[in-house]
Amino acid sequence: MRFVFTLICLFLSCISGRADDTPRGIYRAHEVPGSPPLLASGLAWSDAGLVIADRKEKRLVVLRPDGKFETLRKMTQPFGVAFDPLGKVLVSEKIDVHHIVRLSAADKLDVLVEGTDAGTPHFLAVHKNGTIYWSGFPDGGTRSRTPDGKVTIHKPRIGHTFGIALSPQQDWLYVTSKLPDKGSRAVWRFSVAKDGTLGEGKPFFFIKDLKPKLDGLPAPKDGDETLLGWIGRVQGLTIDRAGNFYLGGAESHTSGAAVAVVRPDGKEVCAMILGVPGNIASLALSGDERTLYITGAGQYRLHQVRFEPRAK
Repeated sequence: MRFVFTLICLFLSCISGRADDTPRGIYRAHEVPGSPPLLASGLAWSDAGLVIADRKEKRLVVLRPDGKFETLRKMTQPFGVAFDPLGKVLVSEKIDVHHIVRLSAADKLDVLVEGTDAGTPHFLAVHKNGTIYWSGFPDGGTRSRTPDGKVTIHKPRIGHTFGIALSPQQDWLYVTSKLPDKGSRAVWRFSVAKDGTLGEGKPFFFIKDLKPKLDGLPAPKDGDETLLGWIGRVQGLTIDRAGNFYLGGAESHTSGAAVAVVRPDGKEVCAMILGVPGNIASLALSGDERTLYITGAGQYRLHQVRFEPRAK
């Protein structure tokens, strides 16, 4: 019986992509060659390239597979970026306008949500059935739009929501909350039904409860032994196919700067990525999940870190 169980585990490991290659230890990020300075917010990956919301030049930028950066389209004030199930680009904008739009084939913008329904739309996540979820920094809460256009503000109305991502099976929606109060900074989650509707949100883990214990990790400048000392006000969020969380640090702290990789149960930091911008806005994994892209909310260049397969 134990032999059969072992075979099943090996099979699941093989079909799960890089479950055995979860990043462990300390990594260092570097600038992407040829990257222009970017006042970057959201990121979204597709086989055609990495789409970046550049608020500095008020445009969408694409990093093509050949390493070239191109302007995809001029925008008003882009923040979040995502792809819908048909591969069309979705963009959230705020400050000058408050809406979520879809880029059409004719290079026109289809407005999906606007005005008070949109709130203060920040980053985006999309369900396989086309339901769109978005965070609402600073005070818009977590919202969704069904394919037939129904908009819902979900409870509780969490303050300072920023990063947002679905679990691999799309049965949970996660959002980061970067509240000024250190003890309240957390990753929240909402249960997701098969039709994309959400249950009530609850804290999944708090940043203050995690303590990185990795050989060779220097102490953060402020001496805080918890993850708060590294990522401060948590902003960027992405999740890999194994369910690991990638969390980026934000402004208003005087310590180190890093991306933390946290186990799916939210209880252990298994890797830290150093050499990143001091104010991380967004994170995105490549299709093979070997490369993590990192944007800074100041005028930084795009950064990346490569996860090489470990020797068997």
